[in-house]
Amino acid sequence: MPGAPASVPRDTHQPAEAADCNCNSGKSADATPPVRSYSWHARRRLATRGLCLNCGQVPPADGAKYCSGCIERRRASDRKAARKRRLLRRNRGLCAECGAVAEKPRQRLCEACNDKHRAVSRRRQQDRKEERKRAGLCVQCGGRAPAEGNASCDDCLAQRRLAYRVRIDRRRRQGDRSLCIECGKAPPAPGRRRCPDCQPLTAGRDRDAARHRREARRSVGLCTVCGQHSAVRGRTACEACLAGWLDQYNRKTLARVAQGLCIRCGKEPPATGFTACEPCRDSHRAASLAKWRRRTAERRAMQRCIRCGEDLADGEQEVCEPCRDTQRLSARRRADRRKALGVCVRCGRRPAGRGARDCGPCRDRQRAYAWRGMPDLPPRYTVIEIATGTDHGTWETVQEVAGALAYAKLTLDDVEILTDAAPMAAFRSW
Repeated sequence: MPGAPASVPRDTHQPAEAADCNCNSGKSADATPPVRSYSWHARRRLATRGLCLNCGQVPPADGAKYCSGCIERRRASDRKAARKRRLLRRNRGLCAECGAVAEKPRQRLCEACNDKHRAVSRRRQQDRKEERKRAGLCVQCGGRAPAEGNASCDDCLAQRRLAYRVRIDRRRRQGDRSLCIECGKAPPAPGRRRCPDCQPLTAGRDRDAARHRREARRSVGLCTVCGQHSAVRGRTACEACLAGWLDQYNRKTLARVAQGLCIRCGKEPPATGFTACEPCRDSHRAASLAKWRRRTAERRAMQRCIRCGEDLADGEQEVCEPCRDTQRLSARRRADRRKALGVCVRCGRRPAGRGARDCGPCRDRQRAYAWRGMPDLPPRYTVIEIATGTDHGTWETVQEVAGALAYAKLTLDDVEILTDAAPMAAFRSW
């Protein structure tokens, strides 16, 4: 038809009967599928191949999504998280199970959780006793037959009697303030409930309890000091405790510097040009040297740079090129600083010699054969007769040379002694 358009656009409106249809909940037939994440597609591929959805390397058991190793790791992680959650709630004064505020101070569980745990424990204990009673065993230990007329064996009865006497005795000591609460024999120390002999027992128990508390907090990643926040990565304390330690250290250090004392021990004046005394510097140097040797051995075994721990490039041995440049610069700065102080540039402990940069012991050590890698062999002496040129042998000691001259009936003026050391000092007394 002349004047008609070349193409007519498609009508996108739905007919009336299609618009009233509710078979697809108002969604169009060509609706796009939901967008899935990359991890969803990755798990879908692993499930199609029959592999573990976590590691993707081991096929799981029948009906499972994860392999046994991943399941154990997830369980261990869940147990650690639960242990951390309970410990964190307990340190904050909350119920370890539900997180509610405890009614009493230092109470581990609230009343509701405590009642639930008591009911579960009583039911479990009653079931265990009934099972052991039907089997004809002791209801306490379950390992031996009960005594005649009792439900427990003789050993369990004796332990119960002993525990009862200990409990009664302790209650009596708690009521009597004139005796030690531990032994009940000696009077307590002034202002305390225990005698001087029993005080170390409680101190040891407190130290053990504090050590166990720190280990429990460290195992779950909590601050070992307060136990209320997570520890900083690579440290054992939280940011608040670290800031408190730093502030305390700065105040103590400034006070000791103002008094002219060593910043470490606070008892002796510091060495010249330093902030610590000589004993503290020696102990710190020994500890740093031991730590450096241990770290160097570990990095050398892994074939890494012994200074920064990075991988070595081709042709580099033990130290990478950037660390080598830094080492040269720091050595130059240290030598200039020690030279300005007038001490040995090598050890920094003894004054330098006159007209030299190092002290006498360091200079002798540098000149020693062992330091230069040469063996320190004993000198050897060769006796040559001057008149005839006869070789009378090579000897290792002065006594052997004297015996050779006496045998040949010669004197020191008749021979020439060749050696790798100056022989005149040894034969000057002849």
